[in-house]
Amino acid sequence: MLAAMTDLLISGASQPLGIVDLDSLNQAQRAAVTHPHGPVLVIAGPGSGKTRVITHRIAWLIEQGTPPWRILAVTFTNKAAREMRSRLESLIGLEQSNEVWLGTFHRICVRMLRARGQEIGVPSSFIIFDADDQTQIVRNSIKELNVDPKEFSPRAVLSRISRAKSEGTTRQEFSATTRTYFEEIVARIWERYQEQLYSATALDFDDLLLNTLALLDVETVRQFYQDRFEYVLVDEFQDTSTVQYQLARAWSGGTNNLTVVGDPDQSIYSWRSADIRNLNYFVRDHEDAAEVQLNDNYRSTQQILDAANAVIDRAADRIKRKLVTNNPDGPLPVLHEAYNEVDEAEYISERVVQGQRDGSLGFGDAAVLYRTNAQSRAIEESLVQRGIPYRLVGATRFYDRREVRDLLAYLRLIRNPADAVAFARVVNVPTRGVGAKTQNTLTDWASLNARSPFQAAASAAGIDRDALLGRFLEPPAVSKRASTGLAQFVSVIQQARERAATKPLSEVLQQLLTELRYHEWIKRQSEGNVDAESRWENVQELISVTENYAMIAPGAALDAFLEDVALVADVDDLPDEPPDAVTLITLHQAKGLEFPVVFMVGMEEDLLPHQLSIDDPTRLQEERRLCYVGMTRAMRELHLLHAFRRRYQGRSGRNQPSRFLADIPEELIQQHQRQRAPVGADVRPARNRRIRWEDYDSSNLESDRPPLFGLSPGEAVSHEVYGPGVVVGIRTVTDDVEVTVRFEDVGEKQLLASMNNLSQP
Repeated sequence: MLAAMTDLLISGASQPLGIVDLDSLNQAQRAAVTHPHGPVLVIAGPGSGKTRVITHRIAWLIEQGTPPWRILAVTFTNKAAREMRSRLESLIGLEQSNEVWLGTFHRICVRMLRARGQEIGVPSSFIIFDADDQTQIVRNSIKELNVDPKEFSPRAVLSRISRAKSEGTTRQEFSATTRTYFEEIVARIWERYQEQLYSATALDFDDLLLNTLALLDVETVRQFYQDRFEYVLVDEFQDTSTVQYQLARAWSGGTNNLTVVGDPDQSIYSWRSADIRNLNYFVRDHEDAAEVQLNDNYRSTQQILDAANAVIDRAADRIKRKLVTNNPDGPLPVLHEAYNEVDEAEYISERVVQGQRDGSLGFGDAAVLYRTNAQSRAIEESLVQRGIPYRLVGATRFYDRREVRDLLAYLRLIRNPADAVAFARVVNVPTRGVGAKTQNTLTDWASLNARSPFQAAASAAGIDRDALLGRFLEPPAVSKRASTGLAQFVSVIQQARERAATKPLSEVLQQLLTELRYHEWIKRQSEGNVDAESRWENVQELISVTENYAMIAPGAALDAFLEDVALVADVDDLPDEPPDAVTLITLHQAKGLEFPVVFMVGMEEDLLPHQLSIDDPTRLQEERRLCYVGMTRAMRELHLLHAFRRRYQGRSGRNQPSRFLADIPEELIQQHQRQRAPVGADVRPARNRRIRWEDYDSSNLESDRPPLFGLSPGEAVSHEVYGPGVVVGIRTVTDDVEVTVRFEDVGEKQLLASMNNLSQP
């Protein structure tokens, strides 16, 4: 199967070389670091030092004579890339570190497309549309095609397009193989979606990968990069999509020196098109590959690891292995059965307050992990009442805040006046008399005459009409007030474009704010002085960010800034040094992070595992891995919480404990019992006994069970008999929840949540 590593383990055991101290690594880490040539698969369990292994391997390769510019290292988030770069600098110095090609898949692809994309028709000046921009384009496409947005939600359509692209399917291939009415509509929308991207000289995230793969199909380009990269390393390999794996193979095709680091037990992103099968494909495609397993955990206590191992050991088709640690022992994980979500939140607040009093716990040491964002409400309220500071990860990101997105749209329009999405966002911000009717007139005129909306605005305003459009094209018919407003708008953009060519980016932005009188606009639009000042502080923070580009030449600075902003992910907003505040975060977002004390809340059937996964064996296994990921974020203390009752989406019901709790042997966990019943409690859950999942027969539960979590009108769903459809209504009926779904083949059906299996495609 995979080549044995015995010889490497022996030969590399005691050979400290210069900058790489091999004696600081354990036996398995040394084997991975010093693997000489050929493919290698590193299975790295949680907290096993995979980043240390990757950076030490890069340093070791350079020490052995490999030029740093011949090494490509790829990861998934900017945060991970920054940490990797920082550690590499400490090993080999700033100069050599900067020569290593290190970054996320998307950033590496951007770099290649900027350099060689013209060879497949991708201009080096392309811009990147983020998720919000993509959704807006799909929404526009749906409107132009007269498709009902309630029946075909933009998010569902965009998700289907993205999934097809991540699998390497072209639009033409997708159109030729559509099997359902939903896919036929998606194909039509996809065509218009790509047209709008093209007209704006823009690529979406999936196009960055696909175009790079297409670029590598050009023999001269492929040969250039395969000659350049002697070693390729891929982090978080279990999260790669089909296209990303193809990219890794193409990059490493010259030497076959491909190192992939991952953990099948932490594969939790199938909804992002991550394909856990890539680990098997790697073994299939590299029969001579060596394997190294990193099972020594440097993060958690053995008590936490034993409980986590008990959960993941029940995963289907799993290669049995066990995490171990030399860390000092700690307390057993705590299992707490709360009465309801309020009691659950109070337990967390009480433990945090207690830790503050006895000095065992700082606010920044604690994290609350949950399956869905809606679960944070009760926890936030409890923390506020106790005066406990917290940070909510997954709330509105800095770059998603309204005033920040407004200014980013202006900067994008300065960079590329053909950006129709940016134009639509700010043509009437601040208000200048350009209402919806005028905007529709401009859009229609631009579409009819193969021009951009900005060109339509310039024509309507009578600015450079002959030079811009030719003297025989009639301008759009707009009101005098709108024409005046458009003239101001076009003038602001044109003057800013001239400044951007010669002035620092921060100066361009500050002058733009002055001309727009944006501070006054914020004051008029805000709800009170506090809101206005908060929004203005965000603007000032954006100016501070642009100041970081002062060393880049004008013009190029704007390109670099917009590229960086577009490639920022949610987790990248987290500071490298967490503030002194409790972290509230979803289980998916917590991957890659660690906290001294972790509270996992909502460990109940229909939440973890999620209701939409329970009847799907593949998804259910991913929910198990998600539970494992959450448990292994804890360093010193792990608290597992579930509620006897929970109010969710306006309903309250009694709940089964998560089946994953039953997998933890009784001797590996300690029970925590409240000494008092919550105020107004009519029924108390059983105390003083081990909570067992099998004790909760669904026939004994109250009938007011929660509705389909996470499902709402407009969502795309699939039924095992009726096929794909769209939710058009959800209502409470006696003892159940009725979901109305419009199916593609059989029309509308009213289904009871308790009797029908609906899943998201």
